[in-house]
Amino acid sequence: MFVQESGTIGKPTIVFLHGNGANWSMWKTHMDRLDDYHCLAPDFPGYGQSNDQEWVSITETTKQIAEIIRDRGLNGRAHIVGLSLGGSITISLLSKAPDLVDHAIVDGAGVLPMIGVPLMKIGFRLLQPFLHTDFVIKMIARMTKISEDEYPGFRQGMLSMSSASFTRSFTEAISMRQPPGLNDVTNPILFVSGEKEPEAVRRSNVMLSDTMPNAQSRMISGMGHGWLAEAPDIHYRMVRAWLNNDFLPEELVEVV
Repeated sequence: MFVQESGTIGKPTIVFLHGNGANWSMWKTHMDRLDDYHCLAPDFPGYGQSNDQEWVSITETTKQIAEIIRDRGLNGRAHIVGLSLGGSITISLLSKAPDLVDHAIVDGAGVLPMIGVPLMKIGFRLLQPFLHTDFVIKMIARMTKISEDEYPGFRQGMLSMSSASFTRSFTEAISMRQPPGLNDVTNPILFVSGEKEPEAVRRSNVMLSDTMPNAQSRMISGMGHGWLAEAPDIHYRMVRAWLNNDFLPEELVEVV
């Protein structure tokens, strides 16, 4: 699995986990600003520079992320920041190997059934042969609020991914349910979403944060699933604040 590395070796490690249709580069701005950390950002199997590998499952990818943390994380541990598919893998990692995790942020990933999932699965299977066309790439970019400046990199990421891996990983992530063991997780975990996310994601965040003693749920008003692209500075400030046990940006509203 390809891993982009930046920052300062010997400082606390952050592992950034990307979303569907993206690759490590979605975290470039964060990694550039967090140069006082040791940052690692993998490309999942089937994505980016790991597109020669086949996506198998969230469980298999979780195992690979765990090995990266053991091998390259400071003292075999890391902070985790996961968005969408990366958030699902973060939840899986917390279930299977919480000892490898310091703080974690799960952004835009849930474990409750969403309305319309069967139709979404059918739609993405039908789109699979066309995922590398400009029409579909632009449509997904609009849906996720990718800015004009970020579009060339987003397009390149879409073109470099395996369309079959994208479909399989997307289908698996939206079908994910709560894994065992989360009730025993004591790590500081932040569950966050945009206000315009599906209701199931927001309800999932509250449910999961209620099961863990050191977890919180937050929402950013007026934004959707792609709010990282809409408000990158707020997202960056959220990450730095959470990892430093500091006050979260006021734009993030507590959800109960």
